[in-house]
Order: sequence, then C-alpha cells, then structure tokens
Amino acid sequence: MQRTTVWSWLFGGFLLLGQGLLGVLAAIAIGSGNAAAVPYEVGAAVLAAGACALYAFGLRPADSVVARRPAGMAILLALGGFVLVRAVWWAGPTGYAAGPAAEPTAALGAIVSYILAIGGAIAILRIGVIPRPWSWIPLAAITLGLGLAVVFAAVTIVAPGIGGPVGVLPATIPAVVGIVSMVLAVTTQPAPDRGTRAPSNAAVRHG
Repeated sequence: MQRTTVWSWLFGGFLLLGQGLLGVLAAIAIGSGNAAAVPYEVGAAVLAAGACALYAFGLRPADSVVARRPAGMAILLALGGFVLVRAVWWAGPTGYAAGPAAEPTAALGAIVSYILAIGGAIAILRIGVIPRPWSWIPLAAITLGLGLAVVFAAVTIVAPGIGGPVGVLPATIPAVVGIVSMVLAVTTQPAPDRGTRAPSNAAVRHG
C-alpha cells in the first residue's frame, strides 16, 4: 500500500512546535519580569487551541486521533477552549497585571488544563487511531510536563533565582510532541479505532 502523508498530524505538529517555542519565550520573559510574556502566552494558547481542534476533527475523518468519537472530541475541544480562555484572562487586568493576587487562579487554571490534557491523552490511547507504542507519547509527555512543573514550583520557592531557567523545561514538552507528530505523519498511517476492529476480529474467529 502506498504511504501517504497524514496532513492533520503534520499541521498539528507544526502548531504544537510553535506553541512550544512561544511557551519557552513566555517562560523566559516571566523569569525576567518582562511583560512580553503576555502576548507570547496568548499566541501559544491560540496555537494550542488550533492543534486540539485539528487533532479532534482531522482534515479527513480517518485522521482524527479520537476517531471523531463525541467524548474524545469533547475533551480535546474543551482543552483547547480552556487554554485559550485562560490565556485571555491572563492577558487581562486580573491576570498578569495583578501580580501575586492572580497566582491562586493561575495555579487552579494550570491544574484544570493538566486534568483535561490527561483525559485527552487517555482517550487517544484507548481509541488507538495512533498505533502503539506511539499512542503512549501524549500521556507520557503530559506526565513528564506535570513532573517538571512541580519541580519548577518547588525550585521557585526554595531558590527563586534559578526558577526562570527551570521554568523553560515544561514549556518545551508541546514542541517535542509536535516533532513526534510530524514524524508520525510521514511514517505512520492512522489505524481503525478499536471499536471498529473488535467486530471484524470476532467475525474472523467465528467465520
């Protein structure tokens, strides 16, 4: 069978790569107290929301990483929408400009984002459009990003002076996932989701 490029995964990978780059710039700007962090954060959120929508719907139905199942699409779209809303809030007067007063809300927003991201990664893994072991990458990347974020928070408290460089590490995770997505787009084809594979396998066994 002739191999074709999975354009949804390729374009989605570019969006995640851009999100990661803007996220790194935002982390550096936050570490130095530069207000440029705000537009970087908003730009990264726009790219993330676009990537979530692209992976959820796919340019073709077969390209959807959740096989266009309603639950999987809802989680990915909720993640993209929440990230975008959170960035808009961060850019407003009660966000970055509010200083320490905004930190509890920002922390809560980060927790919700991670919960939605983990839910989306589990949906991708269970549905199986991305073949294993590659379907484990989103969940592994999010888990790694969460661990790095915890380390960053701890370092910020213990040694505020080096919090900036450490804070760059979690921001690189989307870029790494984006690169993997682009590689898979030209080396791997979407697999039928597990829900459509099970009946056919049963038919073969009982045929």
